[in-house]
Amino acid sequence: MKIGIIGAGKFGLVLARIAAENSNEVLIHSRRTNEVESLNTKNESLSGFSFNGMAISATQDLDRLNECDALLVTVASKDFIESISKLNYKTYEGKFVSCVKGFDQKSGKLMTEVLIDEFNIDSDNVFVLSGPNLSKELSNQELTGTVVAGEDDIFIDALCNALKTDYFLPFSSNDRYGVELGGALKNIYAILSGYFHKKGVGENTIGLLLTKCLSEMSIYSKARGANPATFLGLAGVGDFFSTALSSDSRNYRFGELLAEGHKPESALDKVGDTVEGYGASLLVKKNAELLNIDLKLLDYLISIYEGPKDLSDDKKIFHSLGIERDINFKVK
Repeated sequence: MKIGIIGAGKFGLVLARIAAENSNEVLIHSRRTNEVESLNTKNESLSGFSFNGMAISATQDLDRLNECDALLVTVASKDFIESISKLNYKTYEGKFVSCVKGFDQKSGKLMTEVLIDEFNIDSDNVFVLSGPNLSKELSNQELTGTVVAGEDDIFIDALCNALKTDYFLPFSSNDRYGVELGGALKNIYAILSGYFHKKGVGENTIGLLLTKCLSEMSIYSKARGANPATFLGLAGVGDFFSTALSSDSRNYRFGELLAEGHKPESALDKVGDTVEGYGASLLVKKNAELLNIDLKLLDYLISIYEGPKDLSDDKKIFHSLGIERDINFKVK
């Protein structure tokens, strides 16, 4: 398979190396001339990410991407529309695979919804790749799985086989919407995890927090049309837990900084990279109000943006006026 990688960031480079390991033809697109030159002449990125002699190539020529069977889009969500608009997407005959975990900040749409609604790409040519895929661990070849979701089972199987290695295990799904929502929502609730971890709460409290976060993710996703059962898989529990329990996660680190008393702008500066969960939390908050959904953990996170609370107040978010059902996870 000839695989195009749009975006030469950490995750894009890791996916390129995984694809190259399986003898796929790999073409990386980067906007930076010096990045392309380094990849083509030194077989490594400007950041020092090495392909160890694997056969990859890089380009700034968008026309060359038309030769690819699949385009894996790995740019930040804020750059997604601009990146796609520069492609020859109207004449491209291959498949689009979004590897982006986030929402479009203007429309509130997921990236595959943007491809279908804004660029008029047929839904059977649109897919998502998502799972517990921290770039740092993948670059060290730590074992993990991922999910490829969409309508075309033949292509899903082909891409899964093209990317399968000893340490990167793809799984298939037809719930593209649920898989993509899981990847976008987990960034929000990973902020809360970082916040509570920094406050020094016990493991029992963390267990309560993560379980109820997952419940809120399911409730919101069901209201938007996803299958709640998807959140029991890699794109839900798997991706959320790996992010919510990892100090390498930007969203987790952002939450830690909020607990230290930083305002969001200061915390973003200190993280020094995209924190998808921050913008997503504000967007989902507005959308939840329109859908008349009560997401009290999300509401509490928004309140933290004004400043950290006392630990006693933090713990009160788990209290309610009545006795709640333990499992609020109805598939139908």
